[in-house]
Amino acid sequence: TAHARYWRHESGPGPTVIMIHGFGAESYWLNEWFMGIRQIYELGCDVLAVTLPFHGPRQNRFSPFSGCGLFAGGIPGINEAFGHAIFDIRCFMNILEEQFGVTKMGVSGVSLGGYTSALLACVEPRLEFCIPIVPVASIPDLALEWEPLGTFVRRVFKHTDHSLEEMRRVLAVTSPLTYQPAIAPHRLFVIGGVGDRLAPPKHTRLLWEHWDECRIHWFPGSHLLHLDKQDYMGEVERFLMEIDFM
Repeated sequence: TAHARYWRHESGPGPTVIMIHGFGAESYWLNEWFMGIRQIYELGCDVLAVTLPFHGPRQNRFSPFSGCGLFAGGIPGINEAFGHAIFDIRCFMNILEEQFGVTKMGVSGVSLGGYTSALLACVEPRLEFCIPIVPVASIPDLALEWEPLGTFVRRVFKHTDHSLEEMRRVLAVTSPLTYQPAIAPHRLFVIGGVGDRLAPPKHTRLLWEHWDECRIHWFPGSHLLHLDKQDYMGEVERFLMEIDFM
């Protein structure tokens, strides 16, 4: 069973922004603030906040924490989990169109949700825009950058036949860096934090370069502390106006 929360105006249906949360951060109350849902809603947009597989009410029965199941199945399981996530979101888009009469939809996501939103933009031409915020661009590279996980992974590489290149190759099927986006470059907007240590600026830059150096905004802050959030929310508003989303 897939889960989502849908904020919509009584005058609707209106242009709808699909929001995708980060790893282990599915709480709606948290994302109302962290992802700027209230501000987007007050601009006149409806908002659909989806819950990724293996998070919140979608956890496995014996999951030790929210999101654990996303990686518990090993590398093949990661591919299946992201395929599952994209399938869910496209089903939600069908529901928005067929049951609610929505004609304009875009997507934004934070961290792992940024990765998922970028992957969705590779296969879904119905999207009006895609805005990944502090996105992950390569899961294998991120595994080496997180300690102590990175030390463990390097030891595995040293004592087995596995390598970073092999991990990249196996996970390429669900990487946004493998495909060209299905929407025009002027409808892509990447936001990164210059002090980010959870999804380092390298990931934002990789996605930006892959997307033909689309629109980009850097804010002073880290993965969780966005020091000029009002400024980049203003940039988001201008972007949505420029592409005639609202």
